[in-house]
Amino acid sequence: MKGIEWIKLNTNMCEDETMRLIDSLPLRDCTNYVWIRLLLQAGKVNDGGLIYLKKDVPYTKKMLSILFNRPLDIIEEVLDILESFKLIKIYENGVIKICNWEKHQNIEGMKRVKEGTRERVKNFRERKKKEKELVEKKLNTDEACNNAINEGSDTNKINKNKNCNANVTLQKEKREEDKEHKKKNIDKKENKEKDKVNDVALTKENDESYDKAHIQTKILSSSHDEIKSQALKIIKTLEEDNKVIRGFTLSWVIKELMIHKEKYVEMAVREAIERNKLDINYINGILKNWLKEGYPKDYEDMEFNDCDAGNSSFVKEKPKLRFINFEPRQYDYDDLEKKLLGWNEDS
Repeated sequence: MKGIEWIKLNTNMCEDETMRLIDSLPLRDCTNYVWIRLLLQAGKVNDGGLIYLKKDVPYTKKMLSILFNRPLDIIEEVLDILESFKLIKIYENGVIKICNWEKHQNIEGMKRVKEGTRERVKNFRERKKKEKELVEKKLNTDEACNNAINEGSDTNKINKNKNCNANVTLQKEKREEDKEHKKKNIDKKENKEKDKVNDVALTKENDESYDKAHIQTKILSSSHDEIKSQALKIIKTLEEDNKVIRGFTLSWVIKELMIHKEKYVEMAVREAIERNKLDINYINGILKNWLKEGYPKDYEDMEFNDCDAGNSSFVKEKPKLRFINFEPRQYDYDDLEKKLLGWNEDS
């Protein structure tokens, strides 16, 4: 049986005559301790006060000595004391039983547990019964439809057609509801994107590091369709070059085109590809720096590190350095080493 997590102890148990007699013995402390441990062990087993490891494996005195962390001779004496006071009974097979176990068992708690278990089992069986009835009802309906088809009666055919028409109507209504639901979701998504773009524009207006006049002019001069067209053009060019930039989406490009001109966004993308920094965070950093420090006049004004970005329409030839024809000074390193070490040819 499944063990329980509590047993019932009387607060006046120490005033009982038996317990008072036990308190007069030399081993009263060990006897009281072992008695409580036996009660707890019987609660774990939960089999009418019996104490055993398994059904066919009783606890030996050595096992109890290990479990209760007391010497074996003490355990033997305490068990004899408890048995002499009729608190426990030890059977021939070694199984120990708590006498008057009902005094120490929480009957009310066990009743609540049993009632809860009974209620759960009842609900489970009712649910299974309903499921079985639904399955049988469905089978009976299918069987009736098959019989109607086999009989070929006009009445059954008409009813079948009505049922089919009803099913078709229900399916059509369901499809229309799904379409309407999808349309609402799309509208919500578009409104969310618009709100997001508007929020970005409002946030940029409050930041002193951004050019308010340029933002307002851009918003007023370019309609949403034009900006979307420019964004699609940039994305298409990027796809033709087989370049993948992390976070590079249509909504992000539209947001940047609301702030920067199209050519500057393209230039920032070129620079990111040239530097092999395929992430929109890097492109955002470029555009913010340009907005603070000023935009470059053309693509050739920008400086690049040596990198290989492949053949791309975004990548142009790197500008030549101004000191490309500089000739470095020549040194005699052997002579310099001797001078540094203090060596002389005379010495």
